[in-house]
Amino acid sequence: MKKINVRIIGAGPTGLLLAASLAKLNINIYIYDLLSRNALISKDKTYAITHSTKKILKKFRLWEHLEPYIYSFNTLSISDSFIRKSFLFSINDLTPDLKNSPDVGWVVKHSVLTELLFDVLSKYENVSFINKNLLFSSKKDFDYEFVADGANSCFKKIYGMLNLKKSYRQSCLTFKVLLRGNVNKRAYEIFRDEGPLALLPLSENLYQVIWTSSIANAKERLNLSKSLLLDNLSVKLPRNLILDQIVGDVNSFPVSLSFTIPSFDFKKVIFVGDALHTFHPVGGQGLNICWRDVNDIYNYFCKLNTINKKNLILLKFDFYLKRIVDILSIAFTTHTLITVFANSNILLIPIRSLSFFFLNRVPLLRKAVLGFMTKSLFFNSIK
Repeated sequence: MKKINVRIIGAGPTGLLLAASLAKLNINIYIYDLLSRNALISKDKTYAITHSTKKILKKFRLWEHLEPYIYSFNTLSISDSFIRKSFLFSINDLTPDLKNSPDVGWVVKHSVLTELLFDVLSKYENVSFINKNLLFSSKKDFDYEFVADGANSCFKKIYGMLNLKKSYRQSCLTFKVLLRGNVNKRAYEIFRDEGPLALLPLSENLYQVIWTSSIANAKERLNLSKSLLLDNLSVKLPRNLILDQIVGDVNSFPVSLSFTIPSFDFKKVIFVGDALHTFHPVGGQGLNICWRDVNDIYNYFCKLNTINKKNLILLKFDFYLKRIVDILSIAFTTHTLITVFANSNILLIPIRSLSFFFLNRVPLLRKAVLGFMTKSLFFNSIK
């Protein structure tokens, strides 16, 4: 069989995992990114990892390498500051197929994850990383091209792709804090009228803050001194959580819901990850659904026998049609959570109160909700 040449545009977590998975199939991989390896690794981000992602990483034999560097949590506190209600997910709420798992989820730093993926790729002779400005000048003929360079990808216009986008008119502040009074290995999601506030554990007392608010409020807080920002945050948290200090820099990013409409033609390009879809960060679904994209692409290449136009169009159909239900279900869920729970609309109080009432009293409902958010609709198809 002719050896396949694949170009991957974007060396973020999605592009790197796609390269790592396809490299196992003896495919020539060319990764393009304008940033250097060090610049890509040094980004200050944190990701939540769910059981669907754990299964994918185990499939690609990466979990055992990553596990020593991640931090797990076995309870997840969900609260609504407006109606002053809360409930707690625990390992007892995991579905029966995960009954032996000691964790609800995991948290990993971007730097750790990216460095690990680069180290894995360095062992393959069929993988090339190109960080010079050769993206548009390359004359090499590629059999497939995957665009994984993020939500603001310029290739959407270059390839004439239609991008549907809804701005939430919000920004997200993200930074690390040291705090006391927290329960060990517990993550927090706090719904507030200006947007959700999440705390993801990175160690026993170190947490990643993901604070969504209006663009104006986020901009104002971004310009505060660390001590004033700490004071501003402390009044938003439950009383038992005591902030000590902010660790590192404070960053911000816009929040939107977007979807790039697929083109079912013979062009050798497929959009994946954030270049294909973005969601509100509530629920920590972003990286997990991006990596389910990678899993479906890998599955298709595993059964690929010949390179021809028929396979090119079938790959697009196979990928987009398999992914659309998962993508739309996450888009609907995250948008509904923000619409219902992140505001001060008194007309929604009955719905919010009933939601917390039933989640506190109906174990089967908790299992269903946690199962959807941690495993996706296609957990059993990840093979």
